[in-house]
Amino acid sequence: MKKRNCLKSLLILSILIFNVNNNFAVAADDFVEATQYSWGQIYSDDGFDQTFTIFKESDNFGVSEYGDDIKYTIEVQCSKKSLDVLLYSEPIGMYASSNLNRRGTARMKVDQGPIRNISYVVLSDSQGINFWNARSVSSAILKGRKTFSFKVPSSIQFDAVASFTVGDFSDYVSKFRKRGCRLS
Repeated sequence: MKKRNCLKSLLILSILIFNVNNNFAVAADDFVEATQYSWGQIYSDDGFDQTFTIFKESDNFGVSEYGDDIKYTIEVQCSKKSLDVLLYSEPIGMYASSNLNRRGTARMKVDQGPIRNISYVVLSDSQGINFWNARSVSSAILKGRKTFSFKVPSSIQFDAVASFTVGDFSDYVSKFRKRGCRLS
C-alpha cells in the first residue's frame, strides 16, 4: 500500500514538474552557430525586450601570462533601437586599461588600412569592452574585405590582439536596420 501511494505521488510530482518546465520563457528563441566565414546570430525575446545579436570568434588566440589560450569574441547587438559592439575574452578577462571612469582607447585596423583609435568602456566584470561609438566600428567593418583587428591594452597581462574575418557581415545590414539600428 505504501509503495502504491509512493509511486502515485512520484507520478503526480513528475507530471507537475514536466508541466512547469514547459511553461517557462526561453531567452534565446533563435540561435545560428558562427562558422569560419559567417557570423553567428542570436535573436532573443523574453516578452519585455527583443535583442538581435551577431557574433564572431577571433581567428587567433591570445595567451595569458600563465600560458593559457584566450579566445576573443566580438558581438554586434541591437536592443531598443540601440547599437552596441562588444569585444570580450574567455576564459580570462581582458582587464583592459582604463582611467577612473573605466574608459580607454583601443586600436583598430581593417584589412591593410590605417590604424584608428577607438574609445571604449570596460565591462563591469572586466571580461571585455563596449565600444563607445558602435556605429563607427560597425561602419569600419562594413568597409573591410577580408579582416579586421583590435589591439586593446591590458592593465595586468599582455595586450589583447584579436583578429577577425569580415565574412558575411554586410548581409546583416537590413536585419539591423529593420530593428532600428544602423550599421553605417
